[in-house]
Amino acid sequence: MAIFDDVVVNAKSAAAAVSKKAGEIYDFSKLRISLAGLRSDLTKKYQALGEAVYSGDPEGEIAVLKAEIDEVKQNIEVIVKVLAAAKNTVVCPNCGEKLSKNAQYCIICGTRIQTDKKSCAKCGAEIIDNAQYCYVCGEPVDCADNSEE
Repeated sequence: MAIFDDVVVNAKSAAAAVSKKAGEIYDFSKLRISLAGLRSDLTKKYQALGEAVYSGDPEGEIAVLKAEIDEVKQNIEVIVKVLAAAKNTVVCPNCGEKLSKNAQYCIICGTRIQTDKKSCAKCGAEIIDNAQYCYVCGEPVDCADNSEE
């Protein structure tokens, strides 16, 4: 009976691992879909900005569109960082090249890659800038540890 119990325990742990991985894949797929939508929104906002410039900035439209574009670009940057962190890569802040997580300089443009990153005290995942919770385990950021060196 002990062999059967071991098989059941191993099957349960394997099922839990598969379930967790499937959940992660689903989350990353949702992020990629959100990223595509944000990029589409950004294109539309740039087009609207061009039309506002061409028409002579009716009713101060340019300032509003610039603020909206900055917000969309910020949201895109956060999603790109989350996806890169999940793939053990970092993104160059200057040219956008995906680099090894251990890279200190970009191989394309030579920009120094920031290495003073926060990591989650509970699961060790990198904490994305301005995040209030860990994207892996949900731990509040104020419990994050800055000891990743």
